Amino acid sequence: MKMSSLYTKGIVLALAALSVSTAIACTCFYAGTFEVYAKQHPIIVRGVVESYGAELPTNAGIFKTMKVSVSDTIKGSFPHSSFEFFGDTGMSCLRYITRQDFPIGSEHFFLLEDDDLSQPLMVCGEASVAIHGDSIHGNKISENEYVVYEMGVDEFIQKVR
Repeated sequence: MKMSSLYTKGIVLALAALSVSTAIACTCFYAGTFEVYAKQHPIIVRGVVESYGAELPTNAGIFKTMKVSVSDTIKGSFPHSSFEFFGDTGMSCLRYITRQDFPIGSEHFFLLEDDDLSQPLMVCGEASVAIHGDSIHGNKISENEYVVYEMGVDEFIQKVR
C-alpha cells in the first residue's frame, strides 16, 4: 500500500514540475500598445520587410527569421542599414513571423532591444505597427480582445520619441 502511494505521489510531483516549467517558459504580462511598450525599449526604427529565413518544418507559413532594411531611426541610435528578427519557433515566447503579419515589402515601426544585428521579435507588448501611407495600424487589447487602431504617422512619431 505504501509503495503505490509513494509511486503515485512521485508521478504527480513529476507532472506538476513539468507543467510548471512549461508554463514559465512563455509567461508574460501584456505591456501595452506600441506607444506604452516603447517606453521600455531604447530604440525604434522604421523599416521594410525584405525577406524571410527558413520556414519552420512543422508550421507552414511561419518563418524562423526575417530581414528588415532600416529607413529611419526614430528613437535611440541604430548604426545598421538592416538587421534580422528571429521569431518564435514554438517554445521561445516571441512573436511568430508570418506572411500575413509581415508581408515582403511591408513597412513597419519596430521596437529593438539594442543595436545588435539579430533581434528578438517580442510578444509581451505591441513591438511593431504597420505603416499604410500616412497612418499606422496597430492592435490593442480592449475588453479582453484585440481591436485595430489607427493614428497618423507624424502624431505617432511624436508620441513614441
